Amino acid sequence: MAVIYITLESFRCHSETDEVGADEPYMIVAAVDLRPPNSPVPRSRVYRYGPFGDVDGQETHQVPFQSFWGLAGEERALPNPDDAIFIVGIMENDNGDPENLRGIVAATVSGTIAATLGTPRPTIVGRLLEDINSALKTVTGAPNFDDQVGPPREVRFTSGDIALAETGNPARQSLRIQGDGGDYTVTFKAINRGQAAWRFCVRCRGLFFDGYPTKGVCPAGGGHAAAGWIFFLPHDRPGPLGGQDQWRFCDKCFTMFWSGDPANQGRCPAGGAHNRQGYMFFLPHDHNGPGQTEWRFCDKCRVMFWNGEANKGACTAGGGHRAAGFVFKLDFTP
Repeated sequence: MAVIYITLESFRCHSETDEVGADEPYMIVAAVDLRPPNSPVPRSRVYRYGPFGDVDGQETHQVPFQSFWGLAGEERALPNPDDAIFIVGIMENDNGDPENLRGIVAATVSGTIAATLGTPRPTIVGRLLEDINSALKTVTGAPNFDDQVGPPREVRFTSGDIALAETGNPARQSLRIQGDGGDYTVTFKAINRGQAAWRFCVRCRGLFFDGYPTKGVCPAGGGHAAAGWIFFLPHDRPGPLGGQDQWRFCDKCFTMFWSGDPANQGRCPAGGAHNRQGYMFFLPHDHNGPGQTEWRFCDKCRVMFWNGEANKGACTAGGGHRAAGFVFKLDFTP
């Protein structure tokens, strides 16, 4: 079963609120996992997007990627969309404290979940909508209070949406919310982007996994040093842009290497050959879609490295990396 992210992708201001000057909206999203792994008790987390400054009527704004599913921002399977609840509220920022309000909503959601244990999903949703609506009215600053733009709403994805998202194509759901004179549409996106936390090492120029406290072994000495963007890499099935398979994580040095030749597993800076573990990655190449290009296969050590400048990094086989084969173009978030 494929794993996905769900995030707030964009919002459109059809008309501003009754406040003086341009709007500064922010969105608070509560996510509840009704059937978390290894726990009989639902879990929740509340995210804040914005405030976004100088928003005028008839403007559409893209939102920086921040996933609220899984609950920790990680990719997670969602085989049944009824196993999760997502609720969004829109606020107009004046002199309030948006982060303080997010914390108040988070505490409210936790209390509501505890109070509705064992009740049907519609009951839980109804209580959450009621209690979040009350929490959003909390005063967190003066003299000008933050105002609600309409009541909170549930965001629902269908089984068909989830199936589409699992293929690597985006599935979207939009809600139009009106209140305090304002009129907004918020658009949410579910998509299988792949595993995050892959980073460029500024010392060896390789692609390594930065999701652990330790940073592997760098051929330039010590551990890898992350710089630049966070890359999202498709695994277990090719994404919509296709890709070469047999790319694997080495659990000795933490780099991405090509394991497609059983007789040659490359040269690992931790000693010997690379040792493959975890997902089978399908890395897209030679396409016209979004992403950073100039990622290449090194035919000396077998790792993926960035070939976009004169410095070819440090190769375990000696000297700098040597590019061969496809030109890979990888999805990233700044």
